[in-house]
Amino acid sequence: MRGENTVRSVSHAFVAGRVRRHLRSVDGLEHLPTTGPFVLAPNHRSYFDHFVMEILVRAVTGRPVWFLTKRESFDRTLPRLWTRAWYGIPVDRDAPAPDTLRTVKRVLTGGDVLCVYPEGTRNTDRALLPFKSGAFRFALAADVPVIPVGITGTDEVLPKGRRWFRSSGRVHLVFGTPLVVDRSAGKQRAADEMAAEARRSIEDLVQRAEASRDLGAPHTAHEAAARLLDGRITGALDEHGQLSRSAHRRMRLLTSLLAPLETRPHHISVQRARLLGLRLLALPAVLRPLPARSVRRTAEAVLHHDPSHRDANYLLGRWHLSMPSAVGGSPLVAVDAFLASTAASSPGDTRALAGLAEAYAALGRTDDLVRTLRTLCDIGAEPGTRDAARVERARARLSTLEAEGSVESSALVGGRR
Repeated sequence: MRGENTVRSVSHAFVAGRVRRHLRSVDGLEHLPTTGPFVLAPNHRSYFDHFVMEILVRAVTGRPVWFLTKRESFDRTLPRLWTRAWYGIPVDRDAPAPDTLRTVKRVLTGGDVLCVYPEGTRNTDRALLPFKSGAFRFALAADVPVIPVGITGTDEVLPKGRRWFRSSGRVHLVFGTPLVVDRSAGKQRAADEMAAEARRSIEDLVQRAEASRDLGAPHTAHEAAARLLDGRITGALDEHGQLSRSAHRRMRLLTSLLAPLETRPHHISVQRARLLGLRLLALPAVLRPLPARSVRRTAEAVLHHDPSHRDANYLLGRWHLSMPSAVGGSPLVAVDAFLASTAASSPGDTRALAGLAEAYAALGRTDDLVRTLRTLCDIGAEPGTRDAARVERARARLSTLEAEGSVESSALVGGRR
């Protein structure tokens, strides 16, 4: 186990770099479950498929991706060490042994991700090979979703029969919606139906991936990826609004994979700048201004093209609120930025409103602060979310203002003037 961890640690940066170098478009990341185990079912053209799935999916989910790998890969010492280091599970493709089934069960009950190629082997033709039902039987037995995936271009990076990566090759992939079948007809019939549905889905996803290769990734894919990044970063924040080192490392990897896919700095780049801003919070205040200039420049570059961009306005507001006036910080500018972000936010989004309340407080504009806190308190946030935590802080702040005599009791939650 120690040797496997060492191999993975030493080779991870190189492998991630290869994926970053060759990845050209990705769509459908929002279909990957945020919690719980699931099974990935991609078409299979190259061993490079393993690395793309492991690096990208783990960056999104925070969980390792395990692969069913032909048992011959474990016969010799070095190939066995490498394959185990990259989460290979030995399998006899004709008749899986009990130890394989136990390992698969352990992976899924442990909350990890299992990747099984329904074709069973690498395919050098454009048409899919006949599907095997193993992936779907595993999913049905564990009652976990199956996510179909269409990949193209990996065979250009590492063709079948080659032992080293080519410098060229453009990889495009699309994740599909989870497969749903009628489980009441019996496991074998359900597995066969799921295999048939997966084949239809993967054929469509491969066509979409090839279309992205010809036309470039659509703008909507960048927006969806940025929304996913925003949600993943927010979900990883602790109660103090900070990221752990491991979470920051994972989010930074994900943004580094996705940011080069954008042709203009509109969506993913803002999340990358947000990550830098969160990282700066861990530094002493005196060391923040110089590196923080990059955050401001990114936000302003995006707003130059899209003045109403929600996240860029929020990021700029946070910058002005956290930076001293000596380096250009201004609560007044923060107010304008938060107002623009609020206007672009969906109903129930509390983030920009919370920033706006802080900016009004910094300016001493009590009436505006109270009005904003009231708006926050009227939002019906889902319990346990960061929105709910912001609402609770707004209620506490109103109570404090009332106790200090800064606002009438009618301004408390539930009261109206």
